[in-house]
Amino acid sequence: MKIIKETATELIIQTKSIFDFWLPSCLLMAFGLFWLTFDYHKTTLSCQRLQAKQGNCQLVRSNLLGSNIQEIQLASLRGAKVEKSGYKSRVVLLTSVGDVPFTANSTTWGNKDAVASDINFFVKNAKNRWLRLSQDDRWLGWIGGIFLLAAVGAIVLRNRETYSFDGTLNTLTIKQQGLLVRKVITHSLCEIYGVEVDRTQDRQNDTWYQVRLLVCGGSRISLPNTMNLYQQEKIAKAINNYLNGRST
Repeated sequence: MKIIKETATELIIQTKSIFDFWLPSCLLMAFGLFWLTFDYHKTTLSCQRLQAKQGNCQLVRSNLLGSNIQEIQLASLRGAKVEKSGYKSRVVLLTSVGDVPFTANSTTWGNKDAVASDINFFVKNAKNRWLRLSQDDRWLGWIGGIFLLAAVGAIVLRNRETYSFDGTLNTLTIKQQGLLVRKVITHSLCEIYGVEVDRTQDRQNDTWYQVRLLVCGGSRISLPNTMNLYQQEKIAKAINNYLNGRST
C-alpha cells in the first residue's frame, strides 16, 4: 500500500494495481508455457536385435508438440552410464559417435543404475532380441502448469483497492477494482474514531500486520495485510493524523 495524496481535507491510500503485476506475471506465464510445451516429459528406448551386431534402436522423446525420434544402430551402441551433476543424475547412452542422453531431464528420483544396467546387459548378451525401457517425467509438466496457473491467478484475481478519506463530503470511500471486481463501499467518517495495527501469525509462523479502522459499534474496517510492519505503521500514522486533524 502507498499514500497517494495527503492534505488537511483529503487522504488517499491505494494498494498496488493489477498492472504492477503484468510484467512478472507474463514472464511467469511464458516460463510455464515453455515448460509445458517444449520440455520432454516421456522417453522410450526400443531396441531390436536381428543378429549379434545387427539391429537398431529407437529413442522416442515426447512432449505436447509431438514426438522426437532418434535412430541408433545397434552396432553403434556401446552401453550406458549414469551421469551425475550435483544431486541430480540421468542415464546416458554410449555410442560410437558420442554420448546420447536417454532422458532430457536430470532428476533426483528413479533408479538410474537399474536402467543403465538393463541397457548394458542387453548390449553384452547377443541372445537378447528385444529391449524396451521408458521413463515418464510427465509429472514435471505439472511444474509448468503451476507456474501458468499462478501467473493467470495473479492477473485475474489481483484487485486494486483505493481508500479515499474526504473531509469535505465527510466520507470514506473504498473502491475495489480488478478484472473481475468493480465495487464501491461508502462509510461516514463520523463513525470512525481510531486506527490500530493488528498482528497475526499463520501456520508457518510468519507474522502479518493489518491496519484496521475502529468503527462505532465495535466493528472494524480492515485494510489489506502485509508482512511489512514499517509500511503498516506509516499508513496507520497517516490515518490517525488525519482523523485527529479533523477533530481539532
